[in-house]
Amino acid sequence: MKIKKMIAFLAALTLTWSAGSCTLRGMGSSSERTEKSNSRNEDKENKKSSSDGKNRDKDNTPADFNPIKDSRRLDTVRNHVDTLIDDLTVDSNEDAVQNDIDTLLADFDQLYEEYTSLTIPYYLDMNNDSLEADADDAAEDMYIAAELITFAFCKGYNSENYGDMFTSLIHDDEVLEMYSDISMNTYRLEGYTRVENWLRDEKIDRFHDAAYDEDMDDDEKNLICAEILLEILKEYDQEMFYEQYYRDYTPEEIMELSDVVKEKLLPVSDEIIGEIMEMDGGMDILTKPKEFDDPFETIAEYAGELSPEIGSAAQKLLDDEEYSISDGDGSYNGSFTTYLPVSKKGVVYITDNKDCYSLLTPVHEFGHYYAQTYDQVPTYLATSNLDIAEIQSQGFECIFTRFYNDIYGDQADAMFAVKSYDLVNAVVSGFAVGEFEYTVLQNAAAFTPEDVVKCWEDIAEDSLPGVELYMINHVFESPGYYISYAVSALATFDIWEDCLSDPDAALEKYEKIARISYNDSSYAFRSATNEAGFNDVLNEDYISELAEKLMEYAKGIE
Repeated sequence: MKIKKMIAFLAALTLTWSAGSCTLRGMGSSSERTEKSNSRNEDKENKKSSSDGKNRDKDNTPADFNPIKDSRRLDTVRNHVDTLIDDLTVDSNEDAVQNDIDTLLADFDQLYEEYTSLTIPYYLDMNNDSLEADADDAAEDMYIAAELITFAFCKGYNSENYGDMFTSLIHDDEVLEMYSDISMNTYRLEGYTRVENWLRDEKIDRFHDAAYDEDMDDDEKNLICAEILLEILKEYDQEMFYEQYYRDYTPEEIMELSDVVKEKLLPVSDEIIGEIMEMDGGMDILTKPKEFDDPFETIAEYAGELSPEIGSAAQKLLDDEEYSISDGDGSYNGSFTTYLPVSKKGVVYITDNKDCYSLLTPVHEFGHYYAQTYDQVPTYLATSNLDIAEIQSQGFECIFTRFYNDIYGDQADAMFAVKSYDLVNAVVSGFAVGEFEYTVLQNAAAFTPEDVVKCWEDIAEDSLPGVELYMINHVFESPGYYISYAVSALATFDIWEDCLSDPDAALEKYEKIARISYNDSSYAFRSATNEAGFNDVLNEDYISELAEKLMEYAKGIE
């Protein structure tokens, strides 16, 4: 019983940290616009909803809903879209057309920056309705702008004289077909987008209403959230479920490997936990964690020893105060990293819960921040390949462990064990969530809410003990997203192994993956890891060999 409680406690910590550890970019990806229901909602992860006082029907917008929005931001984009479409009708007008393209890309960068700048204050004070409204308005403007820009680019792609100038901007035949329909125009497109955005938000609001309702018990919450999940997933195309995240592996591959992960890595997870409990001072990591006045000062203190580039990035983050730290009281309880494309500055937001992740989370987010210093992809074109992004953050956590002796002293070995468990748990929990999501997706037309809850209980019983369905925000807010934590952790174990035997090789491998843009549509998980010198990790042999190495490590913990 004691070990189960320990597992549940650490799993809860990991889930809180992982669920909020992400990036906000990629809102303009054309792949994300292919399906009506694709999750353009990373901006609202873990958000507690607030009622607007209207009597909403879950399947219909309110009677006073206006599909065309009065917005200064959108007026600028509308004018620039019209200019591009007009310039397409003029012969020998390449310079003007290119200027129109660049202007619209810059417009979207500006919208994203405004949205981010409004989101940070709201996340710091989530009970402020005015801040929430400002952030929501900016997000909606961004979604609508993405549709208008895509419509204009499809016009360019189909133009007689300038089609070649748009081939790098349109990557999906379905997108091209939908936006090229003769009945489509900007007025109709804007109306469709706003209605779809409202309907998506309405489902997410109902999810949060249930998940945060203190008057409901777990069973009630799970059933209500299961019903909402079925509504969400019935809009999804199975073929696009992973393709929307630019993945080069399939849900079927994940389903096949899920049993291997349970068989091989669950025992390792238990072994590491048991060893932590037996270590001298092992439990102090949980009961008396080391605290940091400013964790980014600690990162900057050591980062230069890794490389001049990493040191320079850490010092810039610190000197320019490109981060916010929340204590979680009335604020967003996760963490994320993003980039202001106009100001050319990073943005890091973390919640410090004064636990053993008080340094791990900032280190994780700095991994994202550092990788973004090499990324020049315009926001509209960003694909946000989370499989790559999470290696960049998890991998930096691993190479930073070389400083644990200096930072943690007597707790150093226990902290490394916690980090190792953390990665194992990311694989185990990620595959479990991935298996659950795809099982429900395949059966969405036939499943009842009770079936969904039963499916969750069957799959999560061993992999996520004590974790209820309604606690996994990503399942509702970004379906298909969560498996990224698992596959990226598998790849990160390549760096973890080198940290034990050859720290310099670990650093070299990390630097290679950090320089591959997770926003570049030409990269996917396998192609990126192969180019950076990683093993092929999505196969049974790798997982089995990894389990043996991890078990050997666990049994050697003193």
